Amino acid sequence: MGLTTTGRLSGPERAALAGLLWASAAGALVAGISAGLHVFGIWTGDPDLSITLGNSYFPELAGDNPRVLSGQYDTASITVADMPGPARALLTAASLLQHLVMASICIAAFLLCRRVLQYRPLAKSSTNALGVVGVVVLLGAAFPGIFESLATLITAASLGLPGPGEIDSREVVDGPALHIDFALLALGTLLLVIATALQMGARMQLDGALREGTPPQNPSTDGFRP
Repeated sequence: MGLTTTGRLSGPERAALAGLLWASAAGALVAGISAGLHVFGIWTGDPDLSITLGNSYFPELAGDNPRVLSGQYDTASITVADMPGPARALLTAASLLQHLVMASICIAAFLLCRRVLQYRPLAKSSTNALGVVGVVVLLGAAFPGIFESLATLITAASLGLPGPGEIDSREVVDGPALHIDFALLALGTLLLVIATALQMGARMQLDGALREGTPPQNPSTDGFRP
């Protein structure tokens, strides 16, 4: 969508932006409610957790065969209820961070739409919001997986299951793989780049240095309104 020849948003453009604005507000509200319900279920319900077990036993049919160099039985998993408090706390942190990613993106979209409708797309609040959302998205790409893995290990320890270091003797907890969302990593990086570009544009606009290839002189953010 672009501006009309008079530099003003057309009726359909304003309607579309207003629709996106309220859809973003609704998305943030849904993310908040969903986070509350999920956390409520973790602490007041009876959530379960799946734990993968590593099996070190050697297949019996291959035990006396000199041609077999290595082998093991397939892994198994158990589902555990009544998790200990620290595990519930870690799952709560993971859930809150996952929902915070969605809520922050919606809030940033709301602010951007609002500023565009006010003809102030380079306002400081918009660029700052994008930067904050970029950081939140980067955190949401890695830390929920870390928290969930730690919750799994704590729950397994509460059952008396041995750790991966004891795999020579019996079934043990298979160290959970850390899940990193690379799509979120890319999105967070993109948001930070966009926020930096918008801040640079605001400074160049403020200093009157919009000539192509000319860096802003004495850049300052104090002159444009938030």
